[in-house]
Amino acid sequence: MQRRKFIQQTGAASMGTLLLNGLPIRGLSANPLNPSFTCQDVQDRILVMINLFGANDSLNTLVPMQQYSIYAAQRPNIKIPETGPNKYIVLDNTLPSFQQTALHPIMTPFKTLYDAGKLNVVHGVGYANGNRSHFKSDELWNTAGDSTPANYDFDSGWAGQLMEYRYPGLLGSTTPAMPDPPCIEVGSSSGSTLFQTSNNNNASVLLTSTNVTEYYNTLASVGGPAPATYPISDYGVELKYVDDIQRLSNFYAQRIQALHNAGSNTVSVTYPNTYLAQQLKTIARIIKGGSKSSIFLAHQYGYDTHGDQAVVGNPTTGQHTNLLKEMTEAVMAFQTDIEALGFGDRILTATYSEFGRTINENSGHGTDHGESSSMFIIGKGVQPGVTGEPIDLTQVVDQGLTDLQYDYRQVWAALLQDFMGHGNQPMIAARMNAYTTSKPPIVSTAYKAAASCYINQISLPVTLAYLKARLVANGAAEVYWSTTNESDCKHFVIEHSANGVAWHSIGTVTGSGNSTTPRNYTLLHSTPTVGTNYYRMWQYDYNGNKRAYGPVTLQVKEAQGFSIKSYPNPAQYDFNIVITADKKQKATLQFMDAQGHLLAQEAIVIQAGFNKYTYDVHRFKNYKGELIVYLVTELGIKKSLKQIVA
Repeated sequence: MQRRKFIQQTGAASMGTLLLNGLPIRGLSANPLNPSFTCQDVQDRILVMINLFGANDSLNTLVPMQQYSIYAAQRPNIKIPETGPNKYIVLDNTLPSFQQTALHPIMTPFKTLYDAGKLNVVHGVGYANGNRSHFKSDELWNTAGDSTPANYDFDSGWAGQLMEYRYPGLLGSTTPAMPDPPCIEVGSSSGSTLFQTSNNNNASVLLTSTNVTEYYNTLASVGGPAPATYPISDYGVELKYVDDIQRLSNFYAQRIQALHNAGSNTVSVTYPNTYLAQQLKTIARIIKGGSKSSIFLAHQYGYDTHGDQAVVGNPTTGQHTNLLKEMTEAVMAFQTDIEALGFGDRILTATYSEFGRTINENSGHGTDHGESSSMFIIGKGVQPGVTGEPIDLTQVVDQGLTDLQYDYRQVWAALLQDFMGHGNQPMIAARMNAYTTSKPPIVSTAYKAAASCYINQISLPVTLAYLKARLVANGAAEVYWSTTNESDCKHFVIEHSANGVAWHSIGTVTGSGNSTTPRNYTLLHSTPTVGTNYYRMWQYDYNGNKRAYGPVTLQVKEAQGFSIKSYPNPAQYDFNIVITADKKQKATLQFMDAQGHLLAQEAIVIQAGFNKYTYDVHRFKNYKGELIVYLVTELGIKKSLKQIVA
């Protein structure tokens, strides 16, 4: 390599503007670099991430044409030809010699996108001293971590932390202004740590299938009404948390079904019949239906090409070629679709992989775990071109390519701030603030968010300590709440619903105006319905602005003489479910992950008295995290609890 060019952009972050839940925090101003984009346009932008899991081979994806002799010597059987009908595609002859980049010949859709000014290739991406374990490296990418002791074991994802800061008080609930999960993950069998928060929230909904109706039916069919009361103990807190997850999952299932029904794809765009393409098709349709989610994550598997990566004698065919064909065709269809649907300006798509592969081929005509990789950024808002230079094949440790030109967090920082407009505080929450002064130039100047439009945390007029509901004398319900701070607070309106969809007001309580001391409030509801009752609260300012809190649930009637608990909690190897009942009865136990996906199900017979059931944690497909247990008996008893699997 002749030289390296590291282009750094330094921008001062300032307090931004945001209109959330009806609260005008600051007047919106246009982006001076592109007057056609308002701050609200910036805040409505979307990042679509595509995880190429298994470690994509960057060298056969982006063929090192300047160092072809080194490449060919290391890969005599699987190298992409430099001559002939199946030779690599030269991306752009006008680039300087040190940046000349070549694509695998199957990637013609990406050449088309590049020529249209909608593709940026980022070379040499990763983190120092890369971990070569698939799952650990993927976790580090998800948590904004690296191989240093200080950044190795984060228990929350950068997107979860970002969204919890961006939407204070939202995660774990919904509001009319933000009825959607901040993020949606598609195509995985278990939720990514990317969306976990340090406060045990989750910023995403997981669609394991592109069949949205199937997702809705699955969520709608599990669980049951909340208990009438919760024990005053840690167990009671945990049980309330499980009930909240169940309610929120059901709400999101209905919401995503409604978005899917309201949305559509462009009739003239044909998506390939591949798993990734169908994920992206679903994402486009949900966005068209009116989704307010900000980050979508799709998955493509199969990149762990240790053996038979390419067909010997015909190296432009085989497993890796098929994956690249599926990926590039799916992205092309998605980009064409979203532009035709009218929101191409709002979306950038980024592909990434947990690491690259070795410089050499192995005896099985494949490649092994390496280090540095590459990324593709796609969309109308991209700065078209090549960022960095093709990976230097002379920088090798244990056959892994160590030419690190861009820390992956620099790339995410550019997308999160320059395109999506996140300010200093959200970037700190996402552990990306150290990379905002060295962002690669991958966002077009015309689309770059102005600092005056940056999204930061909102200063809310009321800080709510809690909102709860309980049964009181004569069958009435009492809604009670407490605030620790109020600013310009006129009054609260409490609404009731029997189904969580249709709401009506049951009373108004005067606020305290301006207060910095704890204030307690109550409202009596004399006629709650039998079954599950939903309560939510609207807080109004004197200027008419309002914000929703809740909902919370209250079960008015529940079967007596029945209890269920689990121990140890958390469990590393196995755990016990203990049920005490006053009558013999048949029941079904369902075990769900935190996003509501069924992991296991068992029919049991509960005897009158004490019952104990023991479960090995390996039974649940190596699931780690919050396991939700649902119990439904033939006598109509429905119970749920949360079991932590460590």
